[in-house]
Amino acid sequence: MFMTPDFWVFIAFVLFIGGIGKKALSFLRQSLDEHSHKVAHQLEEAQRLHDEALKLLNSYKIKHKEAIEQANKIIAFAEVEALEFKKTSELAFEKLISQKEKTLREHLAIENEEAKIKLQKQAVDEAFAIVERVLLKEQKLKENLTKSSLEKISTLRLSQ
Repeated sequence: MFMTPDFWVFIAFVLFIGGIGKKALSFLRQSLDEHSHKVAHQLEEAQRLHDEALKLLNSYKIKHKEAIEQANKIIAFAEVEALEFKKTSELAFEKLISQKEKTLREHLAIENEEAKIKLQKQAVDEAFAIVERVLLKEQKLKENLTKSSLEKISTLRLSQ
């Protein structure tokens, strides 16, 4: 059994496979080690990138928070400015309204005085017209009386 060629082919085959297998295992081990180093390096790089991304995210969160705070300050300042502007505008408007009202009252007073003067002038003109008519009537009456008196005198003289 040890002397048969099949046995020696089998032994040669096992030794051949063992030699190749040892080299293949060595190659496979080396290849797997390189791959594990490569994966470990990629994991380290991924972890570094992850940490960097987290730092960047935190920095942007802080900047976002600061921007919101600044926006709130700006809004508060704008609200205060708007209230001050509103108060100033209301005061200016009230002042303008009071000036307009004062001007209108003065204008009304002037027009009222002008109307009184006009009415007085009309009343005086009417009074003069009435007096003139009365005087004309009296003058006509006097003339008529004078005429009638003269006629009576002349008829009396004639009759004497």
